[in-house]
Amino acid sequence: SQLNQADLKILPAIKTELVNQKHKLYQHLKQRWEASVRLRSDNRDGNISHTMCLGGGGAADDNQEQLAELVQALHATDLLDDVIGPFVQKLDSDFIQVMVTRPWSVVNPSNTEFTLTADTTSSNNKEEEEESDPIKVFGNLKLMLEFLHEHLNVALEREEGEGEAGTLLQRIGDKLSTGFCQSIIKEVLAPAVPSSVSLLSDYEDVLEATESFHNYVVAKGFLSESNVSLLNYARNVDALFANKICQDLLVEAREVMKEDMFLTEVVKPGTMEAAEDPLNQPVEDGLDLPIPPNFSLPEKTFQFPACAISKSTLKVLDLAKRGLEEAVLAKPFCSLRLFNTVRNVFELWCAVVPTYHKSSLDSLPQLAAIAHNSAMYLAHRLISLGFVYKQRLTAALTAADSSDNNSHHYHHAAASPTFIDIVPRLRQVGGEMMLSSMRLQRDAVVSTLAGMNSVGSERRLSSGVDQAVRQFLHQLKHLQKVWSPVLPTDIYYRCIGSLLNAGVEEIIQRILCLSDISAEVSGQYCSLLNQIVSKAPEFFTPVGKEEDATTATATLEAHVKKWNKFLELIFVLNSSLRVIQDRWGEGSGILAREFTADQVKQLIRAIFQNTERRAEVLSKIK
Repeated sequence: SQLNQADLKILPAIKTELVNQKHKLYQHLKQRWEASVRLRSDNRDGNISHTMCLGGGGAADDNQEQLAELVQALHATDLLDDVIGPFVQKLDSDFIQVMVTRPWSVVNPSNTEFTLTADTTSSNNKEEEEESDPIKVFGNLKLMLEFLHEHLNVALEREEGEGEAGTLLQRIGDKLSTGFCQSIIKEVLAPAVPSSVSLLSDYEDVLEATESFHNYVVAKGFLSESNVSLLNYARNVDALFANKICQDLLVEAREVMKEDMFLTEVVKPGTMEAAEDPLNQPVEDGLDLPIPPNFSLPEKTFQFPACAISKSTLKVLDLAKRGLEEAVLAKPFCSLRLFNTVRNVFELWCAVVPTYHKSSLDSLPQLAAIAHNSAMYLAHRLISLGFVYKQRLTAALTAADSSDNNSHHYHHAAASPTFIDIVPRLRQVGGEMMLSSMRLQRDAVVSTLAGMNSVGSERRLSSGVDQAVRQFLHQLKHLQKVWSPVLPTDIYYRCIGSLLNAGVEEIIQRILCLSDISAEVSGQYCSLLNQIVSKAPEFFTPVGKEEDATTATATLEAHVKKWNKFLELIFVLNSSLRVIQDRWGEGSGILAREFTADQVKQLIRAIFQNTERRAEVLSKIK
């Protein structure tokens, strides 16, 4: 009984001692691990070196044997996962990621040390940083895995009731495999996917190297046989190539569309329709146009007029041609993707240009004209773009379409590769950009001529009226300078004519609203408005061109609807009652064609005093 009581008293002390001895053992094992497995980093003159030391520094065989015993002890005490956790993190960040992202890193393995040197100054060179060499990366990773396999391929003892424990290297690989494969795919294999059909043959070397690397890491136990993510990605080259080339095309097109549109190039029928341009090659489709015999088409039929377009527009068209040339050479699946991507480039133009350049388009009328021309130019080229590639693309698109019966849009594209349906959209976008700018200019004209409401004396016009007319003429002169060298001549005439028409119409309405115009003020109005008459034909003479006054005046009258009405207003302001009555011609004269009876009566009441003669003339105006 006394012995049992003594045993009971010593049991807590034994338990406490056991805990203390376990703690000491854990600390001793961790210290042994830290002494045997060392990772350090040094930075000297921009060269960062990472060193991994495995072993205690003695003979190689003794080091491996001692490290194996240490690993077994850690595994037996359930400390292995605790100590390899930080090791795996450092191995990934300091070695694997550096070798994957910097293929020019230098690897220097020895018996117990593995050193990796990365020149950080090289990363400032964008071209070198982006250049990924899968074969070199795989070679460096193999050297590291060989070093790890030599020292850490320690078989772990299986505990009762558990499956096969495997090796330490397998356990490290299980923790790293997901991130390891993702990093290789993202940083090595993805950049190696070719961006041109002509480079596809070179990818065979990458595929062969990837298969060899996969077999190597599986053989070393670092990757399980069921993990085939690297092989699946590398072998899916057709889809990868299609995704990359289409994405690159859209990204490059978007950047081009954001370029400065003031960098322009003048296109003319003689230069644009060059024989070497593939869009101008004759198309043999076996179809005859239903044109009657001996029917002569005008010389400029189907020709784009001379004007200035942005250089970025030419780059977009070159990108489209490049994409279509790649589609011709690519496999059917990729060919269909590329064709629809080229279509999306022009849809993207309709979305990006009006949005990205909106503030400039609203404030700079010249830029709006350039954007308008660019849209019309693209629309003009798209009319024939599909026909040029019809013979070379139809077979590939039809083959691809037969494997995808769920897409009605693709079927339509395959039946006849065309861009015709995008032409109205481009023309609409170009017209809207120009019309939006025109509305702003028209509002500016109306706002300027609001100064004509300034009240003067009975014998003199207000200075605000003279200033408003001068500012109106100055605005038209400025628009002539920025629009005339850019817009096609016919479009320029329509635009400047529309604004001039808005101006003279505003002037007519404001003068019609006046209730009293003295003879002196009437004469001053005539003098002021005649300045517009004398300067207006100049706006219809494009900058750098010479036209006689008769031609300019005829062009002016053709594009300014209210011009004759404006001239009749000046005539009335400077005429007598008798002349006005004759001009009215009992409702069939020249004046009657431009003004209503009420408007003529209003002018007569404002200009002439209330006399019997005025009353007689007013009675005959009906």
